[in-house]
Amino acid sequence: MSVAPMRRVEVVGYAPVLEDVLDALQRAGAVQVEPAPEGMDTHELDQDSDRLRRWDELAADGKFVRDLLARHHKPTQPFAAFVTEKFHVPFDEFASLDVEGEMLPLYELCSTLADRIASAKREKARLEALVTELEPWETVHLQIARWNSTQHVALIAGVVPGSEGPKIRAALREAVPLASVAEYGHHGSTQAWIVLVHKSALADARSVLGASKFKEASFPGHEDYPAEEASRARLHIAELVEQIAEAEAELVQVAADHFDQAVALAEAVDGELAAANTLGRFGRTERAFVVTGWVMASRADELIAALSPWAGDLDINLREPTDEEDPPVELDNPKFLKPFETLTDLYGRPSYRELDPTPFLAPFFLLFFAICIGDVGYGAMLILGSWLIKTKLDVAPGVKRFMDLMMLGGAAAMVVGVLFASYFALDVSVLPGFLRALQLLDPLAQLQTFLLITIGLGVLQVFFGVGIAAYDTWRKGDPAAAIFEQMSTIFLFVMVGVCSWAYAAGNALIGQAALVIGLLGTVLMQGRTIEAALGDTERPVWDRAIGWAWVASMLAWVASLAFGGPGFILWILGGLTLVGLFVSRTVRKSVVSFLGGAYAVYGMSAFLGDILSYTRLAALGLSGALVGMVFNVLAKMVWDPVGALFSGGGMGYVWGVVALVSAIAIFVVGHVFNVVINLLGAFVHPARLQFVEFFSKFYEGGGRPLAPFRFATRSVVLGAGESGIKEGA
Repeated sequence: MSVAPMRRVEVVGYAPVLEDVLDALQRAGAVQVEPAPEGMDTHELDQDSDRLRRWDELAADGKFVRDLLARHHKPTQPFAAFVTEKFHVPFDEFASLDVEGEMLPLYELCSTLADRIASAKREKARLEALVTELEPWETVHLQIARWNSTQHVALIAGVVPGSEGPKIRAALREAVPLASVAEYGHHGSTQAWIVLVHKSALADARSVLGASKFKEASFPGHEDYPAEEASRARLHIAELVEQIAEAEAELVQVAADHFDQAVALAEAVDGELAAANTLGRFGRTERAFVVTGWVMASRADELIAALSPWAGDLDINLREPTDEEDPPVELDNPKFLKPFETLTDLYGRPSYRELDPTPFLAPFFLLFFAICIGDVGYGAMLILGSWLIKTKLDVAPGVKRFMDLMMLGGAAAMVVGVLFASYFALDVSVLPGFLRALQLLDPLAQLQTFLLITIGLGVLQVFFGVGIAAYDTWRKGDPAAAIFEQMSTIFLFVMVGVCSWAYAAGNALIGQAALVIGLLGTVLMQGRTIEAALGDTERPVWDRAIGWAWVASMLAWVASLAFGGPGFILWILGGLTLVGLFVSRTVRKSVVSFLGGAYAVYGMSAFLGDILSYTRLAALGLSGALVGMVFNVLAKMVWDPVGALFSGGGMGYVWGVVALVSAIAIFVVGHVFNVVINLLGAFVHPARLQFVEFFSKFYEGGGRPLAPFRFATRSVVLGAGESGIKEGA
């Protein structure tokens, strides 16, 4: 239950085995490769190198093929719109793929089909535009080839908006008497015109038409009647549609036959590019290379075994990290705690030398989640739904781990539901006697008790976090800080508790003593005031003696204040303080420490806000129960008339069935809806309590996750069954 131990690895070898070692490291997937030692040349490939350029080209080809076939692939996995389809390929088969040999034929086939489709679509779009332009002219019984001017008459063909026609005609008649307009059929809001004008007035006619919304039309390359040209274009469009459909069908078949291969090849190319980039972290000399990085201590033997075929050409050194080094982090927890690592990863992994918070947050999160759900039926639904997602869908390992967390939460919610006597939020009076006997708390009827329980849980977790901080500080070799800075916080709140108990019991003296000792004792510990007053050994004895006298008077004043001693002690303390501030560096340091401790105690008021935050657990638990009760009331209102309807006979049977089905639907859909909306709050708010109220007491995070050099696939699952077999199918 800790951060996994890491080892610094350094592999030095002869240049001829470089490519073999690179491949072995990628297959092993155990080493996070770090940059080469400072000042050493690397094997980084130049951006213009043939090798890198070739892999970039293959990556582009692979992405094109994968994306093209993905649009024609029909996933067989349930809920494919929400779950990325996975392809299981044996590891050795994936690692030995002939990427170039398999990719190029597939790319050429897909490229040919894609070009056919693109070319046909472009031609289809051109013809559709032509048909649209020809439609207003289909009633013209004059071949396009004869739309020419004669020796004395010019012909202008064009279209005008139907609403503008009379206006343009009037303007043309007024300006050019020697012009004639032939109007043809409307198409939508457009009308076709053929304008005949004497060439002597052509300039005037063009001026009038140019100033209007007249748009001249021409059909270069077309000579037949407009209707014939449009008909031929429509026939060609139909042929192109068939050609596109045929090519699309071929792509569907190619996708059915080769989509898994295309995905594997594309991700294999990504792996080769990753290898090329990792190669840039290898140090090199003229005849040798060096690889440095990190490996989990538990996988060190596995790494050595992976490199054993070249043992004669390699020197492998493994050592523990030094204090100056910052290794990557991998969590090492028992199987039952693995689901809770999801929460740790959401916040950020611990640094290498920091405590792993996973085992500390696990019981609290589970309990808080269970309180927020707090129903046997809802917990069972959560378990069933999570189990179905995990086992029946081929989801990623991270999703499976989250489903494990939800199943644990569902089981805990069932336990809390039994203690609350909550079964789909049904009224307790309808439950069997043995279930009512198991009830320990009615959250609605005992709301005050419920709130006090959640506050008690807040006190427990918050101060448990302080205790963890004290342990961690002690573990790192600073017991004084653990006691004065961490345990003093617990001491203060314990004394406040004793004070409250004493006053409640009528013992004011003990209450006063506990409060004074708690507050001033914590101030002294938080500020390290006594330590400061004892003085540094290099200070003169008279200076330190004044500090000793000052701290003695301070302790005497605390005792006097706690137990009702003489008041003149305060005057002694004040006098020593006043004199010491002018003549003694030790006293000045002590006073500053005391003020710093007072400010630290003032800052502890934030603990009250942290603890009160836990009341949200009661609010969430009650909200889910109340919404469930509302759906039960609605279902009961629809259910109650069912008996009377059936007893009435005739149409009563029909309406009885409708009412019965409606009541069941309201109950089922309502409670499913309630679980779904409750689930978000039941996860987010307990997680927030861990991240804000709990982690802030002892945890910093900021560790970098271990990222070993390996085949980092996305849709391909390596070593999990035969190729093409979906897990859980």
